[in-house]
Parts: sequence; structure tokens; C-alpha cells
Amino acid sequence: MAAGSARWHNALKLALQREEGKKNVLQLATTDVESATPYVRCHVLRDHIIHPSFPSLPLLLTTTDIRTPKVTQIKSNPNHRVEAHFWIRATNEQFRVSGRMAIYPSPDFKETKGIEGVGEVYDAFRSQGWNWEDVRRKQFDNVGALMRATWCRPVPGSPMNSYSDAEKWPVEVAKPGEEGYDAKNYEEALGNFALLLIDPVEVDYVELGVMPNRRTKFIKQESGDERWKEVILVP
Repeated sequence: MAAGSARWHNALKLALQREEGKKNVLQLATTDVESATPYVRCHVLRDHIIHPSFPSLPLLLTTTDIRTPKVTQIKSNPNHRVEAHFWIRATNEQFRVSGRMAIYPSPDFKETKGIEGVGEVYDAFRSQGWNWEDVRRKQFDNVGALMRATWCRPVPGSPMNSYSDAEKWPVEVAKPGEEGYDAKNYEEALGNFALLLIDPVEVDYVELGVMPNRRTKFIKQESGDERWKEVILVP
């Protein structure tokens, strides 16, 4: 059981707090295993999920449309490995977080199943009756009406005849109790909304805001009091 928060995670949270403009933006990289082609796109870090028994082993939460190609790419990888990249301009720090991905879609979405989280942190949550569906619904209601509308469209990446086709799509999807609430649009968007959880196993942390520059690799340890081995690298 870890004694405290991971040093890399403390540094990431502090850097994100100091960032200006768009905060919590990361680049998420996946690989199409069949073609060995990498893909990357921007995501928003929605939350840090931390079990009190394992404060040094955070899960990084972001979200997606369950119909996107990235889901197939993640599921095709035997270890469900991804990498999240953060560049914090305010502090001149870079974080590359490599880890295993879990996916929690709507339990009613039949076309694509999720990926159940494995390991001691997920086991600890399960032992307490943690319900990821409750988290999914809360995260969905936390985003704005404009963002919710993005999950009420045709399959992302599918062909369109014209840009004007988009004029037929909802611009906003209000949640219950808000003006303009439409149950059909709300349920459709909610049904396509999924949680993505990264369970970090390696973190490459570069500090360019100090002289001389520093670079440290953090490697997750399966047991012991110190859950992260630190290796100093050439920047």
C-alpha cells in the first residue's frame, strides 16, 4: 500500500493548475495494430480518480464517443496500451503517461463492449461497490450543452455528402431540468458517451523550466512501499 501521492502526479496537478487558457488538454495516442499506424488526437482530462488505499496510483479520466475508431484501436491492442501527452506551457514541462486503458460505455450499448479495468485499484473500487455507470452519467451532465450535442451525431469519421449536412444536427443537448430539454436527443447522446480511464505504468517527465534541464522516468512497481521507481535520464 502506497504511503502518499506519486511525485510525478503531484507535479502534473501543480503544472495544470498554473496553465493558462485551455487547461487539462492532453494528446491521446493509440495504434492500429493491424496496420501498425499511430493515431493521435486531443482530449480533455476530466478527473483524477484516486482510491484512498492507493493514493500513489491514480487513474486519469477522459471521455469519448464509443463509436470512434480509437475504441477499436485500443481494444485490438492485447495490453490495451495508450499514451497521453501533456505539454504545460506555463511551466515548460512535458509529461508522457503510458498506461493501460479501461473503457466504460453505456450498459445499453450493444454494438461495442467496453474494457473492464483490472488490477488492485479497480479491485479496491469493486470491493466497495463502486459503480462506473454512476460516474459516467455524472460526467455526462457535467459537460456543457454544446459538448453533449457532439455525441448526438452520426458515427464520427463516417463520410458526409456535404458540410451542410451538419446543419441538421442538434446544436445543443440540454440535460433534464434545463430549458430546451429533449429526452430523445439526451438519451441518444448519453448512449454514445463513454468513460476512458488510463492506469499509468510509465511516466516520462521532462522539466525544461529549470537549468540544467531535467528528465525522469517513473516506472510502476507491482509491490513494495515505493510504488514508483525513478530513473534519471538525459533530457
